[in-house]
Amino acid sequence: MFRYKKIFLGGPCNNNCIYCPPDHKDSPQVDFSTIRNSLDQKESDSVVLYGGEPTLRNDLPDIVNTARGEGYRRIKLLTNGRAFSDTHYLQQVMNAGCSLFEITLWGSNPNLHEYLSRAAGSFWETINGLEILSGIPHDKFVCLRIPICKENLSDLENIVITALNLGANRIILSMQDPALSLQTVLPHILNSINISIFNRVWILTEGLPFCLMQGLEQHISEIYSGWHTMYERLYQHHKQCAECVYKELCPGTEVRYVKQFGDREFLPVRAGKCFQDIKVLYD
Repeated sequence: MFRYKKIFLGGPCNNNCIYCPPDHKDSPQVDFSTIRNSLDQKESDSVVLYGGEPTLRNDLPDIVNTARGEGYRRIKLLTNGRAFSDTHYLQQVMNAGCSLFEITLWGSNPNLHEYLSRAAGSFWETINGLEILSGIPHDKFVCLRIPICKENLSDLENIVITALNLGANRIILSMQDPALSLQTVLPHILNSINISIFNRVWILTEGLPFCLMQGLEQHISEIYSGWHTMYERLYQHHKQCAECVYKELCPGTEVRYVKQFGDREFLPVRAGKCFQDIKVLYD
């Protein structure tokens, strides 16, 4: 299980996404010395830099270079990718030592993406950035993060296809809307997983418990990265969890979701084919 040290660079962003946590939006830029001190406190050989939008910082290449100098083997950047439409800037960031990119895509077309990002022109800048990134002859790994909400659910399969066409090495389908029923989402999740598997690209879900992913447990991102993401989620067990084989591995269901829909759809898993293999990842 990869454990990334998480370093928040500040809240300013050139998007104004509907589902972005308010506390992130309102946070000021973190000064360079604080970031450097955090990098000095090495808890892992992997670090993820996130915001806000990290590429708005003029000193981002210096931060990446500092992380590399501290011996971090994996330096990941969470970004909307808009700045990468400038080839020179992208090359600077990569030359500094960043080769792992996680880029958010809200829709397969400008109208949907820009409705959710609330930033005119953001779709084509992100798409151009991804196209340039995929064309640079440099060792890199590109993950497309697709936040799922009621506005883009019907477009989910199209977004996945767009991500595949842009050369994504991995896709993450992340639940963002607590007012969206998981039973409504699951058919689109299954279609998206099948599309991605057919194209031989690894696809993961985020925010879905084991009981709803039976037979697809290997696609749950949290078994590889832990159940706490950049945007902390609060989970709770409910009475059905007591009889589930995954009760010690799974934190349960998001508190905000249970308040909205209850817990009747979450049935205990009595036996899981992948249970022993997944348990090894936690040991």
